[in-house]
Amino acid sequence: MATGRVIKVHCRCGQLLFKYYKAGRGRLIKCYLDRISKDFVGVQGLPNGARPLCPSCGKDIGVVEFIRRGPAIKLNQGTVRETRT
Repeated sequence: MATGRVIKVHCRCGQLLFKYYKAGRGRLIKCYLDRISKDFVGVQGLPNGARPLCPSCGKDIGVVEFIRRGPAIKLNQGTVRETRT
């Protein structure tokens, strides 16, 4: 992971969800749980099939699945937005 950046992932309501190390370019589609540096809503450690919710507005963030190299959150595209730090 030589190139990349840390981004803040927010809900559309403005609630800070977590800080994530994004390696590569493009949109944020999935977030591997081992790359989350600071978790503000408790998404790390959730089992497969869990659907984490925003604590502020109650919207569904995504679903935890096992994708390629490990557990990840497959994000709902209309629910989250990212900000560079």
